Amino acid sequence: MKANPRALALALTASLLAPAARADYIGGEVRVNLRAGPGLEFRILKILTAGATAQKIGGDGEWVQVRTSDLEGWIPRDNLTSEEPAALALPRMKDKLGAAESRVAELEAKVKEQGAQLEELATVKERNRVLQDDADSASATARWKTLATGAAITLVGILIGLIAPRGSGQRSRLKL
Repeated sequence: MKANPRALALALTASLLAPAARADYIGGEVRVNLRAGPGLEFRILKILTAGATAQKIGGDGEWVQVRTSDLEGWIPRDNLTSEEPAALALPRMKDKLGAAESRVAELEAKVKEQGAQLEELATVKERNRVLQDDADSASATARWKTLATGAAITLVGILIGLIAPRGSGQRSRLKL
């Protein structure tokens, strides 16, 4: 069975990032001396800067044994922290802030667009109300016109019936 190159790359990336996620950081001072043993009498192996990652291996009282990317040594316990230092967190937070600000701008644009749509909807509703009032008025007027026309036709019929000659006054019989 052939291995998937993407799966291998993902697994490799995860294995490389996993130790970094559990790492502690050098904190406190600007520089910390990485020493060969737990005490000031041991030689300095390397000078670590604040924010450097270090993995805790062990400890002896006020000193802790750590592993950096290239060395193992001892530093004072107070100089090891699990909190990410500001020097590392700040650039990431700036990126998050930039993303959040762009998202806020995007949402503000949507809110403005929806506000305009709500104003348009209110205008359409008002126009609809006016048209409904006009339709109701026209309907009432049309009913009165229909009633008035029917009354006029009835009145004309009555007048024609009163005025129209009725003949000689005698009824003619049908002869067979």
